[in-house]
Amino acid sequence: MNIDDVRAFVAVVDTGSVGRAALKLNLTQPAITRRVQRLEESLGITLLDRDSKPARPTRAGEGAYARCMAVLRAADSLAREARSGTPAGPLRIGASHGIAESVFTPALEAIRARFPGIGLHLLTGYSSDLRKRIADHALDAAIAMSRTSRPIDDPGTELLGNERVAVVASRDLKLPSRCKLADLGGIPWVINPDGCGFRHELDRALAANGHALEVAAEAWGMGLQISLVASGAGLGLVPERFIAGSPQRDVLRVVTIDDFEALLAVWLIRAPDLGAHAAAVDLLAETVRNVLSDQKMSSLAPV
Repeated sequence: MNIDDVRAFVAVVDTGSVGRAALKLNLTQPAITRRVQRLEESLGITLLDRDSKPARPTRAGEGAYARCMAVLRAADSLAREARSGTPAGPLRIGASHGIAESVFTPALEAIRARFPGIGLHLLTGYSSDLRKRIADHALDAAIAMSRTSRPIDDPGTELLGNERVAVVASRDLKLPSRCKLADLGGIPWVINPDGCGFRHELDRALAANGHALEVAAEAWGMGLQISLVASGAGLGLVPERFIAGSPQRDVLRVVTIDDFEALLAVWLIRAPDLGAHAAAVDLLAETVRNVLSDQKMSSLAPV
């Protein structure tokens, strides 16, 4: 299908005749006729009722006209974007469930401050789903997580840093401030739903020590998890930056586990050919990298 053929057909319907369409597009009438015929051959339908004056679309042509208008609007939008450098559509960003709460707000603030007026569409998902959405051109960029920080042989993937979490408990929970993972057998956890990399690491480590992961509550959202841990529901795995800023910080404590460290690599995955969105994705990467590098040990000393 040729975009010029689409323009010719739309011009005939808009003006009501091949002659006026030719004047509008600065072409000859035979050229307009050839283009419409070529579009009909491409679609396998008859677009115009040749017996009507003025020219009218057939029933099939009416449906095709609406779709052709959408095609022309998209093509014109693309041309304007290419000329102006301003993205025509929203920047579509995905983030893994386990990292979204840490990065979405600072990323949103940074992008809007530097690119006022930019449209943004944000979603969360599992890292494997986000990678698939990038491959399917449904996302422009994604912040994903994995259990390795080894280089990935993909020019669209960039390591941004690591997300580290601490084990936290209510101050009322009778537990030493420093222990081994084997000492935690039988204690329930407040943790992300199944599919989370941190949960997988904990589950695997407990199993290696002869214990099963006992779940008291599973939910996304650090605020909810911290509140449940503070109420004594169980132990939690919480990024350190959330602990010090929590309203429940005074009733929480960090438990040092000598033989367990929860650490996941955080990656930026870019879609190819970002065009005018490339600078915003660069800023997204910079913002997330700064968030991860600013991780500080919680001021909640083990007690």
